[in-house]
Amino acid sequence: MRYELFDFQKDAVGALLKKMRAMRNSYDADGSLSSVSLTAPTGAGKTVISAAIAESLFYGNDTFEGDDHAVILWLSDSPSLNEQTMKRFDAATDLLNGATSMETVGPEFAKAHDRLMPEHIYFLNRQLLSKKGKLTNNTEGGRTFWDVLTNTIEDTDTHLYLFVDEAHRGLGKDATSDSANKTIYAKLIDGQKGLNPPMPCVVGISATPERFNAAMNGRKNRDMKAPVDVPISAVRASGLIKDMIELRTPKKKADTRHQDLTQACVKLARASKLWKEYCTKNGIQIIVPLMVVQVEDKVTKETLTELCSQILKVCKWLGDDCFANVFGEHDDIETAVAKIPYCSPEDVSGNTGIRVLFAKDAISTGWDCPRAEVIYSRRKRNDPTYIAQLIGRMIRTPLARRIESEEELNNVACYLPEYDSETVEDVVEKLKEDNVAVAEDGGILKNPADVSWYGNTRRKAEKKLKAKKAQNSENPSDDNNFEGASPVNEKISEYVEDTNEEMSNDDLGEFDVDTDDNETIEEIEDVLERTPKVDQKLIKESFESIITRQVRHDKPNAFMDLWDCVDIISSDIDSDSDLNEKITKDFCNNVDAEIERNPSEYKRAYNEISSTVVTVKRIDPLTGEEYEDREESVENDSDRMIAYYRKAVSTFAGASDIVKEYINQYRVNKSVNYDKAVARMSAVAACFEIVRGLEQWAEKKTHELLDTYGPSRYAVAEENKAKWDRIEGNTLPFIESTLNIKAIVKHQNMDYDRYPKHIFSDDNGWTYLKLNDLEKKVVYTELSRKLNVAWYRNQSRNLNASLAIPYKLGGEWENMYPDFIFFQRTNDGKIVRTIVDPHGDWLGDSVAKLKGYVAYLKDHPNMFGSVLAVADEKVGNVTKYLYLDLMNTEVQDTIDNFSGSSAKELFLGDLSRPYTIKSDSDS
Repeated sequence: MRYELFDFQKDAVGALLKKMRAMRNSYDADGSLSSVSLTAPTGAGKTVISAAIAESLFYGNDTFEGDDHAVILWLSDSPSLNEQTMKRFDAATDLLNGATSMETVGPEFAKAHDRLMPEHIYFLNRQLLSKKGKLTNNTEGGRTFWDVLTNTIEDTDTHLYLFVDEAHRGLGKDATSDSANKTIYAKLIDGQKGLNPPMPCVVGISATPERFNAAMNGRKNRDMKAPVDVPISAVRASGLIKDMIELRTPKKKADTRHQDLTQACVKLARASKLWKEYCTKNGIQIIVPLMVVQVEDKVTKETLTELCSQILKVCKWLGDDCFANVFGEHDDIETAVAKIPYCSPEDVSGNTGIRVLFAKDAISTGWDCPRAEVIYSRRKRNDPTYIAQLIGRMIRTPLARRIESEEELNNVACYLPEYDSETVEDVVEKLKEDNVAVAEDGGILKNPADVSWYGNTRRKAEKKLKAKKAQNSENPSDDNNFEGASPVNEKISEYVEDTNEEMSNDDLGEFDVDTDDNETIEEIEDVLERTPKVDQKLIKESFESIITRQVRHDKPNAFMDLWDCVDIISSDIDSDSDLNEKITKDFCNNVDAEIERNPSEYKRAYNEISSTVVTVKRIDPLTGEEYEDREESVENDSDRMIAYYRKAVSTFAGASDIVKEYINQYRVNKSVNYDKAVARMSAVAACFEIVRGLEQWAEKKTHELLDTYGPSRYAVAEENKAKWDRIEGNTLPFIESTLNIKAIVKHQNMDYDRYPKHIFSDDNGWTYLKLNDLEKKVVYTELSRKLNVAWYRNQSRNLNASLAIPYKLGGEWENMYPDFIFFQRTNDGKIVRTIVDPHGDWLGDSVAKLKGYVAYLKDHPNMFGSVLAVADEKVGNVTKYLYLDLMNTEVQDTIDNFSGSSAKELFLGDLSRPYTIKSDSDS
């Protein structure tokens, strides 16, 4: 494979190959027919998984020996989908070549082929198998495709597998003897009397395989194997798909088509700016975002003219050649303002001159365009299927990984003006039905609010205010006369003049947009009143100085960590080093040392690897009495040794080059044959004691490399940072890093309560949060304090924007996320960070969390000015609000030495203090 597969993809490949081998063995043994489904959610990389399965089926891999008798018939209902799949297979694999091992079945195929050849994939679209098609009708005594299939299936030296792509359409519910009523799929799968035998092994691939599974289960003579399911959670974690789908609708039914298109254009401009900055900074090809405009089936030229005109008015940086269409009519369209030429769907992604694509339905089955960032749909409320399918085509990430440093690049925005907050649920349900791999909680966001750094909000408000002032100077009779405005803006500049340019994402530069502004002076002043009145640079510096500790939960593979560590150092940090050679030599020396250290264990493993014990019983043929029972040792054949070798490679995390190096060195140095050397290496991998010793060596080496090269982690390339973090995290219970403002999730739900003074807010100065009663009380209380000038609602499980503090519970390390960070400005102008955490002392892990707090604060005593754990306690019929001052050394010592199971004792003890609540109405 040319691509490194994700672990979940490797697991799917391995699991399906095992099922296929078992299916074939059953057919060879007694003619049993069988089927299995691969469920790969949208965005899982179904085509890459399928390509890896085909390559491994024909040529083998580290865990599968391959089958040089195998042949695949790939069936779909679309010629263009087959063509697209062939191209992707060719691009993804080293060994499957489009010119020699993949072939499209055309109308004349049966004339040139009497059977399907092993180690080939034949792509067939079902329309060719219609009753009137050339493929199924012999001419002048020639062959039909049914004859080709029959010859292939009846050839015992050919192992045929039928793959049904998008296996949720066109399948009959059960087998039927009436061939006239059979679907084309059924004719292939069940066979036809006198024409073709049934298909031995059938594999269905789909994001939604329920229909395929039901159809296979309904066939009496076909065994349905347990499906191979790709976990949605693994797909999400991989970064292959975008984190969030935003569904933007008017809360109540209203005509918002014009303003929604304007906002969609703004979103396109922001995405264009952010992608250009990110790609330029990381030295990679620039991603050019695309906006899809989905229109009604009978859209008029006048409507298309109006849409193009508005888009060009808002995005003046777009040229009139930025449009294209994928309408079914395949016509070029010429409007009064721009041309909209037809473009084949599969060519859209690569044609970066297309910035706005007009479509009617879901474009086409199997089509996807990772650079599509924005959807504006005019489809009516009775068309949720088309919208959901189009969204499903647009959720793949352009770089096949999430962008940690810019959260906004991990989302797709959908503007649906024909829907409202109730009817949009139909779209949500369709997305779930289509098995789109987004998080159940937060992956689909309805009624979203865009929030940004408060400095940007203030800057935009000041710009608007100046424009209003200039306007009123020219029109003194305007009702919004600036002279009568509040003096709240007299010191605006002191909060925004010291601008950190990295934070000014709302200044779109070359991607500037032209939007209407109807706000009054009073409304703009209210925005400025709601945003923090403090130098944004000070807050940014303070925020990005906070040290977070993220616990790693993935089980360490010492060998993989070492190999990856060496690769990253060699490619990104010290490209001139001979580190690979040194580590390989050290590995080989340690293998021999471990064998000497564990001689009896090695000998036992070697004997098991090199031979198999066979029981021999001798029985008298006349009496049936057993007169001898003994054991013999039979040397394993080459096939068995190859299987052991592949297992050895797998044990050492796929490092076949290092394993082969040891085998070759041992063969040369000891003058033994190749099989003996392979047996030695295989025995090493099969010996638990030796592997454990080598794991300890690998762990030690990784520690040494991190000690040497860890300070240069800044040089690690973006695409390797996740691996480097994993390696560091596997050597400690946590990874320490500092927070990054640009990684903060910038999408909130406008259905939640709104709060002022947050460091991230929408254009109106509000942040939208779902807080419980105690959390609300804490926020209102802290905002009433004069010292608190800004605050941050800590985001949980956001690697680069979450303050995480580790704690140990039941022997396992976990992360906790303090609720609120407040920023106080002292009289000398300094910014001091504080934590106020509404702490539920009734929870079973509260004591452990308090101990985790103390450990963190002892390691970082100057990180926060104060840290308060707040609890509400019922004392009699009265609710008391109490806090523990976790910066107090006496409190810290008490928590460290506390052996009780409930934190209630601590909150009701002598060291707690009353927390005076101030409600919103008191403000």
